[in-house]
Amino acid sequence: GYFKFIGEDANLTVGSAYTASDKQLTDTTIVVDHAVPNCTSREVVRGVLTDKSRGVFQGKIIVQPDAQKTDGYQMSKALLLSTGAEVDAKPELEIYADDVKCAHGATSGDLDEEALFYMRSRGIPLAEAKALLVEGFLDEAVDEVTDERVKGPLKAIISKWLSDHSRWTEGEGA
Repeated sequence: GYFKFIGEDANLTVGSAYTASDKQLTDTTIVVDHAVPNCTSREVVRGVLTDKSRGVFQGKIIVQPDAQKTDGYQMSKALLLSTGAEVDAKPELEIYADDVKCAHGATSGDLDEEALFYMRSRGIPLAEAKALLVEGFLDEAVDEVTDERVKGPLKAIISKWLSDHSRWTEGEGA
């Protein structure tokens, strides 16, 4: 998606969650163009990949010379639930103003072993613990959606994907 600020004191929040399995490819591109001062943007992108799937994220925040007092944030995180899954992330900042606050980043990795251990020590079965962690991870992006008419169906899609792809929760490894 391409978003351009043309009026001052505007805010934009983008929450994006994606899942992929088998040999699927997901490609997400988000460009936020701050063309005027005093605007805020927040991008939260979460992906979950398994099997031999691949995720691609390209994000750019542009701050034009007149867009002083811009506050831009962009973060992409991906969970790789199998050794064959991969993600390529390219977050970018293109800043031409000097009075701004901008941050960006990208991370990828496996489920948090300490969180899994804690949940297992509280009697939660491994498969359920893994599913809860993945659901919570994706919820970070979905929670950015403020319209409950949209948020509810998005959470249902995540739950269905988890149910349909529960084979990765079996056994001790992801």
